[in-house]
Amino acid sequence: MSTNQSNWIVETGQAWKLYVAVAGFTGALLCFTLGIFSLVTGGERFLALVSCGLFLGCATFFWFTAVLRCSHCANKLVWTMVSTRPHSSWVVDLAALESCPACGGRLDRVA
Repeated sequence: MSTNQSNWIVETGQAWKLYVAVAGFTGALLCFTLGIFSLVTGGERFLALVSCGLFLGCATFFWFTAVLRCSHCANKLVWTMVSTRPHSSWVVDLAALESCPACGGRLDRVA
């Protein structure tokens, strides 16, 4: 593996998981937005749209927590970042990882 890029998640081939999670969270936000706009037309679909958004957001978060793992120690990276970083910066820190926060596994040791 090449170490010319600094993002550990991209170099370990797990970037697609980030993109799927962003798509899921965007879909949840879209459901919430459509739910709010449905109030203008009488609110008949408000509960369905908000429920769908809540389900999609929770399902995306739980999926993302389960699938993004360290290739060295199989640690759940998202859960480690959520539980050890401030709520305002864990996503930024996750996207900028240079090594595993649990075991310290670096790119030069990826098989």
